[in-house]
Amino acid sequence: METRKILSQVGLVLVTLLCWLYGFHLYTEANRPLQDRSLGFSVSNTLARPSLDHIPVLDDSNDGILTFIHASDIHISKYVPQGGLIHFLHFLHTAVPLISPRLVTITGDLTDGKDQQKLISLQQIDEWKAYERALDSSGVKDRFNGTFYRDQRGNHDCFNVFASDSVDNYFNTYSAAKEVGGYYLEIKESFGSYAFVASDGCPRHGFARPLNFFGYLDAQGMQLLEGRLTRARTANHTFLLNHYPVSTMLYGRYNQTFAELAKGVSVFLCGHLHQLVGGIGAQLQAYKVKEGYWELEIGDMKEHALYRVYAVDHDLVSFVDVTLPVGRLPMPNPMMLDATVEPIPHPPVVLVTNPKDARYLLPQHEPLAIMRHSTHIRALVWADSTAKVEMKIDGVVHPHPAVYRGKQTTDARGDSVKTPLWVAPWDPAQYDDGHVHELEVTAVDDGGRSTTVRVPFHFSLDPVPLDNGSRGGWIMRQSFPDIFRVSGLISYLLMAVFLVIIPRMYFVALAEPRAWMAARTLAHHKDEARVRHLWALLRGNTNPLALAKLGLALLGEQTKFLVSTQFTAQVYFASLPAFFYPAYFFTMALAALPLFTGLLIPSAGPLGVGSVYAYGVFIAGEWAPLLDSWTYALASISALMVLLVYLPVAAAPPALFYSPYGATGRPWYRGVAVRLAVAVYCIMYLGLPTLMTVYTYGFPSIVLGYSRAWLFAAAAVALYVLDWRPSAAQHVYVQVPSGVRQEE
Repeated sequence: METRKILSQVGLVLVTLLCWLYGFHLYTEANRPLQDRSLGFSVSNTLARPSLDHIPVLDDSNDGILTFIHASDIHISKYVPQGGLIHFLHFLHTAVPLISPRLVTITGDLTDGKDQQKLISLQQIDEWKAYERALDSSGVKDRFNGTFYRDQRGNHDCFNVFASDSVDNYFNTYSAAKEVGGYYLEIKESFGSYAFVASDGCPRHGFARPLNFFGYLDAQGMQLLEGRLTRARTANHTFLLNHYPVSTMLYGRYNQTFAELAKGVSVFLCGHLHQLVGGIGAQLQAYKVKEGYWELEIGDMKEHALYRVYAVDHDLVSFVDVTLPVGRLPMPNPMMLDATVEPIPHPPVVLVTNPKDARYLLPQHEPLAIMRHSTHIRALVWADSTAKVEMKIDGVVHPHPAVYRGKQTTDARGDSVKTPLWVAPWDPAQYDDGHVHELEVTAVDDGGRSTTVRVPFHFSLDPVPLDNGSRGGWIMRQSFPDIFRVSGLISYLLMAVFLVIIPRMYFVALAEPRAWMAARTLAHHKDEARVRHLWALLRGNTNPLALAKLGLALLGEQTKFLVSTQFTAQVYFASLPAFFYPAYFFTMALAALPLFTGLLIPSAGPLGVGSVYAYGVFIAGEWAPLLDSWTYALASISALMVLLVYLPVAAAPPALFYSPYGATGRPWYRGVAVRLAVAVYCIMYLGLPTLMTVYTYGFPSIVLGYSRAWLFAAAAVALYVLDWRPSAAQHVYVQVPSGVRQEE
């Protein structure tokens, strides 16, 4: 008998270790595309900044200014009768002519790419044609020899696109860039050069939603990014553009990590998160101190009609967010993809460039000292008609009136850039006192439309803290790849070790399981009696000090009782082969088998069949280290963990935990409420996701859905047999120690 026990324990350990070793092998293979494929040398990406031996003076000159616009997430849809296209058309026909910048850049999600029910994702050619018509009608693609308007892909633009050369990749045909992989654009002016580097974080294989939220750059993508950033080393500023924020990206490496490459970046521009929900993403911005760049996500054009105007004034980078004046948001669009617009009145757009907003300083990239030596306040004011500009500092009207010093430059092709500069003399020494001051600029056009902006400023090199933790700053500072991987690994190991392996090994090691169970039962009854006694004392006491002491004692005894009874239930559950071995199978399956297999890219036919593991997606003979798979795994782990906590308690008869006296005192509805809560949890975290998976990825995801469909089916059967049947079904499987009375 002892030999059999030893063999049983050794076998359990060996099988577990083999599953985990194979899981580690899968993890290594899934992340191999991210690994360093270095050629054996490293290229420094430290910016070679122009010499500041001659410090420029911020006076009333209108030279030294570069402007550009950033927008994102248009989501042109053939099924949504509001926002999207109508906002984009007003942007092209009203905002772009008003600002008339040197560059307009769009960071992805040009089209929506979904069906009418918004469940299945596919590239809609009508949406792409509408996007192309919008660009053609505004003429933005032809300005500045094709360098005025630049776009790139977002996750919606690669939904259900097997590869970059697939016929379904309409980005190659209907976009302005016409090729995936991002771009490199360097704008050279008489006062400096400015590099715009766009990276394409879309997966190499564009999976159908919902398996397409996070992005990544594998080693090849990092090689391309590294080469572009190396070219940008001598630029005054480098602006890195990507659809996905850094926190939702998984970066590999070529010669350098992303953190090393980012030290040469001034601003990281992105979209994707749409301000999230409930205001938690209203200000998705963060200063990355170690790398020295600002990450600035822009809200969507789709529903919020937002765009952002940037100005680089003598290498001081400033920006302002603007909402299109379309009235109700999102704006109704009854004409859908056939919509056309005329220019509409636009309130003045005001962007202060000196003094710079103290919240967004770039100490490693900007010549901040020039603010101390400036002679004029500088602000750009774009307006439909002649504007009146008033300035205040700390609430006091500035003694010197603002004067227009703007210009409009036109090249040989007739392409123009507006620089509507307003200046006012000032003495910065008056405000160089170590305190934060506020500049207020109000612009009013001839139509009476006004805009007021307030800019905090000081002359320190340290940015004023941006108090946006509850509005998106926390999200932008996180590394969700690390969060999901670590939380997934820890939760899985805790579940496997403490809910499955240890209880089983403990049960096998018991010399007399019945005697042990009887002793545990008596101990639980005593613990329960102490808890009931403390509850009685608590209800009959009015002394605050005594209540506090009794409350702490009750908390300790209740915790002890719950932990002790849960361990007993886990050991008891481990003694039931009909339930333990399926539970063990699903636990090991999470580590070694696919969560499910299905038609992940329906447009590709059989080539689109892939397997989703916890560590990534295996498709077409290669791995995609997609972070979405970790979220799927976490959902399965959490569901299985709840089941492994609840099912042992449901399997064990109440007499193991409660004395007859205690059992009669429990209200009947408590058990009903608990059963209902568990049922709802399983439906939400297993049932509905399984239905969504089948609807999206086809019938194979049921047949081969080990940690989705199979787990849901097994959970339903186990819950029915052990907990939901009217009869006390557990008595068929459970042998209660003699001398212990069962409570029906």
